[in-house]
Amino acid sequence: MAAPSAEPQGTIANVCNTAWGWCLLPPGTVVQITRPCRCFTTAGQPADGRAHSFNFSEVQRINPSPYLNPHAPPARQPGTTP
Repeated sequence: MAAPSAEPQGTIANVCNTAWGWCLLPPGTVVQITRPCRCFTTAGQPADGRAHSFNFSEVQRINPSPYLNPHAPPARQPGTTP
């Protein structure tokens, strides 16, 4: 038996996640999670990805660019210097 999916089927996506970063889906976009989507860099270069749902109420402050946003940096290990 397969493991249940992390997000319920039918969940509506609000972000596009790519290998290079993420972007908000345009307002009014109705697409289910895991469907193909596309972000654009500030230079207009496309970055293909998959649609996901992100709960912005879980973060205190976020002001995403309408273009490709970088993924959060990995957490630093205690006692290491950047």
